[in-house]
Amino acid sequence: MQDQEFKDESIWYGGAKGVLFLAIILAIFFSYEVGNRNFADPDEGRYVEISREMAATGDFITPMLNGLKYFEKPALFYWLQAGVVKFIGINETSMRLWIIFFAIIGCLGVFWVGSQYYSRMTGLISAGILATNVLYYAHSRLIILDLVVSVFISGTLWCFFIAFVKKDPKAAILKGYIFWAYIFAALACLTKGLIGIVLPGIVILLWIVFTKNWPQIKEMLYPQGILAFLIIFLPWHVMMALRDKDFLHFYFIGEHFQRYFSTGHNRYQAPWFFIPILLVGLLPWTGFSLVAIKNSFQKAISKNSENIFFMCWIFGVLAFFSFSSSKLIPYILPLMPPIALITGIMLVESVGSCNKNFRSGAWSNIILFGIAYVAYILAKSEIAVVLQNPEAVLLVNIFAILLIVVAIIPFCTIYGKASKVGTVLAYIFISTNMMWLINKVAVFYQEAKKPSTKYLAELINMNKKKEDLVFCYKRYYQDFPVYLKATVGVVDFVGELEFGAKANKNSNQLAAESDFWELWNTTDKRIFLLSSLEHYREAFLKTNFTHRIIDLDKHFIVITNR
Repeated sequence: MQDQEFKDESIWYGGAKGVLFLAIILAIFFSYEVGNRNFADPDEGRYVEISREMAATGDFITPMLNGLKYFEKPALFYWLQAGVVKFIGINETSMRLWIIFFAIIGCLGVFWVGSQYYSRMTGLISAGILATNVLYYAHSRLIILDLVVSVFISGTLWCFFIAFVKKDPKAAILKGYIFWAYIFAALACLTKGLIGIVLPGIVILLWIVFTKNWPQIKEMLYPQGILAFLIIFLPWHVMMALRDKDFLHFYFIGEHFQRYFSTGHNRYQAPWFFIPILLVGLLPWTGFSLVAIKNSFQKAISKNSENIFFMCWIFGVLAFFSFSSSKLIPYILPLMPPIALITGIMLVESVGSCNKNFRSGAWSNIILFGIAYVAYILAKSEIAVVLQNPEAVLLVNIFAILLIVVAIIPFCTIYGKASKVGTVLAYIFISTNMMWLINKVAVFYQEAKKPSTKYLAELINMNKKKEDLVFCYKRYYQDFPVYLKATVGVVDFVGELEFGAKANKNSNQLAAESDFWELWNTTDKRIFLLSSLEHYREAFLKTNFTHRIIDLDKHFIVITNR
């Protein structure tokens, strides 16, 4: 029997006003100090720069990176970001607004499904769990595509869940959800390619196989939905194919099939790679989530349709990426919404009576936090780079204390007389503060491991004239043109610019080292060169060139030829 405090849900939810109130709370949570960190190199710099160039050139069809064609991803997110560039401008806050928006929508989606089909308290707690797990929160601060595509994929699967798993009896409503499932899938494909339909397709196919709901396939093939999908998905892809003969092969074969089956992108990891990522990414809810997954799996074995769906979603996506030859941490973000929901369901069902599931989750957290502390000791050499700053040390120590607090809180319910609702909400509140601490520590980590070129780029921008040339040496720093507000030349480096360089062999953006030094010594134009301190020392030792140092910081130096 559920705790009476959980039954009285009117105090937490008031229809549309309740949704609006939750959206405001989430907006405050996700936007807290969102602009306190410079754009990270390479990912954030890349996606901001492509959007900046799109807005600057007015070409909203062909994505360009540093003036060269960049066909790795579709254009939807670039369009959204280019709109921000046009109407607000580029800064660390404005360019993260869309990421915050999608983070909020993802949480509201879980809240809506939980409140409509379980209980409103389930929806509220599930949204809080999703917002405050490490993996989801961390990616609500990063300008990359994974959170955006995860929200669209989740939208597709939630619509399918409502239409076919929960089986809304009203035919018109059912068709509406099928229609929206196709729209969300199309938007996912226009954000990050075919993964937007492959992942939902795998989950849905697995559910059909395990539940033997073969007749549902015919109902899924909703003509209006298929038409909507094609209207959204096809135009950009067709225009790109007509513009560039290399697009279809590079985009579909290279960026989809070869990326999945080959190790050529230097992203190979062992099949079990995502297991520890998932355990850490679910913090501080890991123990409860593991128990919830086990509980849902047992119900799925008993042929409970909705739990079969949750397990197909979680393990289907996990298996798909585990077998891939290309693995990155953000790939498993689509797992977070269903895990958050089944964790919320379990907590609401169990916390009132402090049953076995709740106790198991609490003890699991204690064990996992102990393992996390051991991992911290083993990884101290890596973390030491961040801990060189006294403020970072203080923040990490506070985080460790809060980790202990959230491990202890559940036992106030199990062995004490603490309020059941109060316990869960206190857990969410302290988890919120832990996420904010992570945000602050991330600033120190990024400065140590992936330093920004912002200061020197802005310095060059203040001093250079229109005819001056600007180059990066031995590496393309992807945040550099963003802060410079212009494309740059790159010396003796290709990297992700390789496809664009091959497509435009006459481009002046890339220069061989010997050609560059000849230009340096003979041109009448002033050249600004950004280099890491290490590469600068190497070049100075082996090359006879006259130069003047403009400025430097702990990581980079800027020199000119006159």
